[in-house]
Amino acid sequence: MTLTDPPNRIREWRSKRRMSLAELGETVGLSRSEISKLESGSRRVRADHLVVLSKALKVPPEDLMDREVVREMLGELPQPLPQPGPSVPVLPARRQDGAIVVMPQEAALTVEAPPQIAQVPGAYAFYMPDTSLEPRVPVGALLFVNPLLPPRAGDLAVVAADGRVPALVAVERRSNALLAIASNGIDSLDLNSPSVDSAQRIAGMWFP
Repeated sequence: MTLTDPPNRIREWRSKRRMSLAELGETVGLSRSEISKLESGSRRVRADHLVVLSKALKVPPEDLMDREVVREMLGELPQPLPQPGPSVPVLPARRQDGAIVVMPQEAALTVEAPPQIAQVPGAYAFYMPDTSLEPRVPVGALLFVNPLLPPRAGDLAVVAADGRVPALVAVERRSNALLAIASNGIDSLDLNSPSVDSAQRIAGMWFP
């Protein structure tokens, strides 16, 4: 940051919105590294940056930078008050038979949806109830699920098979097979198997 670069609160609001650098970058059409440089001040925030970031983070521009700086950049344009964003239900999750399972029942809690699933029908979230060896997700992490996206190698996913309760898995490619890895001691499952009822991608994660 140079002496002439005004400070900004992009990182603060990105954290409040539970978005990673990559997720915010994808939403506004910038790379992860570009968002990082804007947050740190090593790259100057331009007026076009301010407009798209304000929209993505659902805050007025004055919440991202000093009001006088915003006025110099955008002029005296009226700024609408931000509206509450869409929410998604938080389903209960627990450990069962060595795996972390997501219970398909009515949610008692909702949270604000991150942009990548805000308009996705059937999207939901769940909290990691305890630690696990596979996949390695910290206890208390909030995982957001996009039920319309199939998982890819390297993703986390929620997979149901043989009529059982959906479970959290890591997805790996081995030879020509895409496998769901639930935990130590549980057999891997080929996601192309006819026994798979559903496979839903984890589209985002927030760490408390």
